[in-house]
Amino acid sequence: MRKELSDKGQSVTMERVSLARGGFSKLQAWPLKKDPKGVAPDFPLTTARVAITIAATVGTWYAQTVGHSNVMASAAITLVCSMCFDRRLGQAAFCGSFAGMSSSMLVGDAKWALALGALSSAFFELFIHSKNMFLGVGGRLGATAFVATLIIALVQNISTGVAAFTLAKLKTSFFSDAVMSMIVWHAIGSAATIILREASDESSAADPVRASAVVGLLGALVLKDKAAALGVYGGSFVGMSLPSRLMYGILPGKLKPGAELPTPSNMKLILAFAGAGCLGGLVHGLAAEAGVLAGAWGGKAGLFAFIGCLIYRGLGKARAAILKRDIASELSVE
Repeated sequence: MRKELSDKGQSVTMERVSLARGGFSKLQAWPLKKDPKGVAPDFPLTTARVAITIAATVGTWYAQTVGHSNVMASAAITLVCSMCFDRRLGQAAFCGSFAGMSSSMLVGDAKWALALGALSSAFFELFIHSKNMFLGVGGRLGATAFVATLIIALVQNISTGVAAFTLAKLKTSFFSDAVMSMIVWHAIGSAATIILREASDESSAADPVRASAVVGLLGALVLKDKAAALGVYGGSFVGMSLPSRLMYGILPGKLKPGAELPTPSNMKLILAFAGAGCLGGLVHGLAAEAGVLAGAWGGKAGLFAFIGCLIYRGLGKARAAILKRDIASELSVE
């Protein structure tokens, strides 16, 4: 369906999906039947969710101790959990596996792994029970795992490297090969994830958790450079975003009754996700070059993806303010 939107004499044509009449978008990653509600749909699974978060943390950590890369361990364990158990447990498994990506410097034995898993589960529950905070923003699961990892590090007096950070380091790192490489790999990971979600006829592949895990697993298998594989995996977290929130800032559950979500072209969708991925990669690369969070910190790649998505939305809001036209304000309830 095409509808003419007019603003100050200018007409903008957008393909839209009718939610009020129960219509559906041609885009797999778009809300199909209705706007997602702003609350977690899996409250009845609390016990299983807590257990799988902790198990994924310990399992990912253990897989590293027997020789597997942290990216491969996280992606594989998440994929298995999301396919073998209730699909609604996929996000919990993902969050736990991110925490389990920590190095032996941070998690030296099974006791620390269990403590990290318990903390990750606690913060995950806090997020989803707080109106499902940041629902639809890529990287929020990794950011959640990072908070738990940071607490474990602080308890052990492990430095984050932030104290040694200087603007001089930042200036000299901006155009380094390492930073440029991380930007590219993040963009590839993000674009690949949203393409997989859109191109597949299978609803399972369109699921953001499984799509991200598949992209991460492929990256770990194909790329010999662990930093490149981590970059692709980090970009895939951006690719998990809800398109309507990343591109237009429309919060889940806040669409006006009878309003219609704007549906972008496939090319615009891919470019938007690749752009957000670039921003996440920039943050990741600069942090690495500056020596901040050096080594394997659980949830680090997700944190940078999350920051990249927030920057992308910030730029989107700035653009809307300049053009004096904010789609989110027009279509969302206060």
